[in-house]
Amino acid sequence: MSTAQQSRGGPSGRGNVDGYNVDGAGSREPGAGSREPGAGSREPGAGSREPGAGSRGDPWGTAPVRRRVLGVVRNLTALDRLADVLTVLADDFRVETRFTHAAGSEFDADLSGHFRRAGMHVVPWAEASGRNFDLAISPSGNGALHELDVPVLTLSHGAGHHKHLPSGQGFGSEVAGLAHEQLVRNGRVVPSVVCLSHRDQFELLARECPLAKDRAEVVGDPCFDRLRISTPSRESYRDSLGTGDRELVLLASTWGPRALFGRAPELAGELVDALPGRNHQVALVLHPNVWDRHGPWQIRQWTDRARDSGLVLVPPEHGWKAALVAADTVVSDHGSLGMYAAALGKRLLLAEFGRREVVAGTPREELGRRAAYLDRGLPLREQLERAAPVEGYAELVSAAFARPGGAADALRRVIYEQLGITEPSWRAVARPVDPFVPE
Repeated sequence: MSTAQQSRGGPSGRGNVDGYNVDGAGSREPGAGSREPGAGSREPGAGSREPGAGSRGDPWGTAPVRRRVLGVVRNLTALDRLADVLTVLADDFRVETRFTHAAGSEFDADLSGHFRRAGMHVVPWAEASGRNFDLAISPSGNGALHELDVPVLTLSHGAGHHKHLPSGQGFGSEVAGLAHEQLVRNGRVVPSVVCLSHRDQFELLARECPLAKDRAEVVGDPCFDRLRISTPSRESYRDSLGTGDRELVLLASTWGPRALFGRAPELAGELVDALPGRNHQVALVLHPNVWDRHGPWQIRQWTDRARDSGLVLVPPEHGWKAALVAADTVVSDHGSLGMYAAALGKRLLLAEFGRREVVAGTPREELGRRAAYLDRGLPLREQLERAAPVEGYAELVSAAFARPGGAADALRRVIYEQLGITEPSWRAVARPVDPFVPE
């Protein structure tokens, strides 16, 4: 870790939770959040709009850029979460975002294609240094983040830090995203900030990686806030999907052998057969890792008959949030989408639940205890008609997500503190998710 990273990231007492402090952390000591003397501005005049001075030392730039953010992407799941996070930087001409591929994931087969289709400016890992960037944001603690000569902000790429750390040998006991092996390299904490979705995760972090507990900031969940704010426009999302007055049943699977699609890959076809198309629409969302490992052609091949019968296959790069907002009933497993569905008050049935992958004592584990389960040995239609929201789902929201509706504000505050510039004058708010129109 570089000297610059230590001075900017240091024990900044993160841990601001809903306006109160964890271990006295929310307000920084004088100068604790600032850079070393002279470090806040780049070369002389870099922050002004004088000719040639606005583009962070780029003689060819046009916009008055003063800070540059690096989006660190290991796989499509991380890229999806960055889309939720980076909305807080929208409309600020002072901040420019570029992206880099952090190699090493087992699920990064087509990242270059996704970058290209999104129109993102991508830089090689070798150029992702403090000379070119002011802050790196990574929705994963994995990868060679210690090689970045720049402050690093990490956060969960799902609905909180509720799952164990996976490996080629299965799932270990460590908490994914908070494990010592992810956050510490050569005895030093790599991230300047570890963002958490709820204050209870501070206790998990303190247990998993005590060295990093002073780097925690509880900011809430920007994805959940986007889903919530989109709910009043649910009918427009249903119109885009072509749902109309029909009942939309969303089948959602995480990845791995204990996932719904791993245990019951034929369930989508069974639902399409069991539910009359004039009254029902069935959509299938698979975790991006499923698409990456098996390939889009194979996924389409496996769902060919079901799609001919009306199944909507939601692509991995977009659409799942809109489909969830539009859904009436969700059939899922221990993945994040099931958690979000429960928190939104959707009627929910769990078809599988990989308990060994879920951290004990977390809201995700509680969901596995409270939710009703689909019995594939009984008529599917009758079970779906009896489906209901998870009992006490509002308690799950309180247990899983800090500051519902305030994640954008909290996250932007943390990011701009790391960048060393003032926040924009406008309020940071969650943005509605994009609609999805099936092919």
